[in-house]
Amino acid sequence: MRSPSASPPSTPVVSRTAGSASPPRARAEDLLARPPSNWACAAAQRFHHKRLLDAGVRILDYPTMLHAKAFVRDGEELLLGTCNLDAWSLKRSSELDLQLWSEEPAAQFDERFSAPAEEISKPGRAVSGLKERVLSTAIATISSLL
Repeated sequence: MRSPSASPPSTPVVSRTAGSASPPRARAEDLLARPPSNWACAAAQRFHHKRLLDAGVRILDYPTMLHAKAFVRDGEELLLGTCNLDAWSLKRSSELDLQLWSEEPAAQFDERFSAPAEEISKPGRAVSGLKERVLSTAIATISSLL
């Protein structure tokens, strides 16, 4: 899966079942804006980076504001729209997404958006240091209430 909050076909994702020795079933990448527009959301998000990185998800820090909501899956499905993947947007807000099952627009999205964005992004990282770990853990713990 390729997402700009988007994924090259060469990176494994979190899809193993516990205790399974089977290879990952999907590949993923997440492109994140740095600096973030909301420090609390960024702290909660970064809380999960170590687990995602350990599972093989490639995280890229994009150097400026990024507000895209688009996903390419397996080079054949494209999802674009306004919907955030959070409870507020999915259950309370009026959001709209367009889903296309076609290789051509998926390839065009990768070529015109994902590839140039990857070129100027830096690798994401897990939280480090006591202060950053405490902050990200605290914010992630209460994030469902925000």
